[in-house]
Amino acid sequence: MSRIRFQSERPSGAHMDRGQMTVLLAAVFAVMLGYGVTLTVLPYYTSRVHRLSGVSDDALAVHIGVLTGVFALAQLVAGPVVGRLTDRRGRRPVAVAGLVGVGISQIAFGLVSSLWWLYALRVAGGIAASFLTIAATTAVADLTDERDRPRGMALFGTAVSLGIVAGPLLGGALNGVAVELSGLRLDGYSLPFVVAGSVALLAAAMLWWKLAESRPVSATRKSQPVTDRTSVQRLGSSLGLVVAAQFGLAVFESTFVLYARDRFAFTVAQTTQAFLVCGVAMAVLQLVATGPLRRVLDPRAQIAVGFLAMSGGTSALIVVQTLGPVMVSVGVLAAGTALITPNLAAVVSQASPKTMGASLGMKSSASSLGQFLDPVVGGMLLAWRAVLPYAFAALLLAGAGAASARTACADRSSRNSRRL
Repeated sequence: MSRIRFQSERPSGAHMDRGQMTVLLAAVFAVMLGYGVTLTVLPYYTSRVHRLSGVSDDALAVHIGVLTGVFALAQLVAGPVVGRLTDRRGRRPVAVAGLVGVGISQIAFGLVSSLWWLYALRVAGGIAASFLTIAATTAVADLTDERDRPRGMALFGTAVSLGIVAGPLLGGALNGVAVELSGLRLDGYSLPFVVAGSVALLAAAMLWWKLAESRPVSATRKSQPVTDRTSVQRLGSSLGLVVAAQFGLAVFESTFVLYARDRFAFTVAQTTQAFLVCGVAMAVLQLVATGPLRRVLDPRAQIAVGFLAMSGGTSALIVVQTLGPVMVSVGVLAAGTALITPNLAAVVSQASPKTMGASLGMKSSASSLGQFLDPVVGGMLLAWRAVLPYAFAALLLAGAGAASARTACADRSSRNSRRL
């Protein structure tokens, strides 16, 4: 692993080393652990709560989709505001506040019995998660220079992927477990949320005591938007790619449980294996993408290849039939995501170095937009025909790949011209 080089410009007394990077990534893992729990537990937990709330059985699928969507919608709205807040107030206090919010909302989510409280807590959890993820992403950008930033973003992405992998494993391990606390009974559906929330609160305490502020001393007290015309154009095109990439991944994450059950007759264990393959592949290959592979393909070229790989893996899920080919298809989809995620985050962070928080806040909103569009667009297509969300996502990803390839070729030609 290549050593991460820190920027020379630091707040006085705020020396940030690998130990602090580890603390930061552990906090990201804690948040994504809770998100991973929802991937497999939320449908069953909502089913139980929905019966308690007297909601009709026909509305269950709609409520699950909306509960997924409002989390992303909250992040979509909060992203730009939180990004500017990290530039004005610093990365550390925003990150700690986000972890505390995530912890409280997760624990409460596992305790309530009202469907409408679930909605409120999902909104609160989405806003809190945006606090942590945007502040953490910006802190990683602070810790790295322009050359090593993709590597830093890959470490961030690895922490995200490992959290998403650990969440379903935690949910599975606690399935069937029941705990009595002062007359309060926590079963295998509510307990995972309480445990994940408790981990987030512990991470908040760790972050408060161990993480130093990383905001550069030259950062403005009042964050300003990116105004340079070229930077705006590049940022806008990059944010469009973020929407496409997140939509493509969200199609898999939100529909695969039902799609695999109906099309492949997968058991819960086999579906969990697919999520495990996806998460592990993303965690490992992000480091490969920003390490050895970078000697062959620059970041923009990797983004183009990544979109084409995502399109291929998504398309394959339409035609494969058995477990082995399904896992290979999921692996290809994950490999494409691994190429895109750290490189695209690095490209966005370079749009305006003095307002990285604002830029990365907009990136978070773009990612949330893609995640939000999936239950809306994907849900309607899924109701029409099961394969349509995958077909639509494959076409969208192929188009994004073609656009990325044109940009990569134009940048390479520009660099060659300057050398001449």
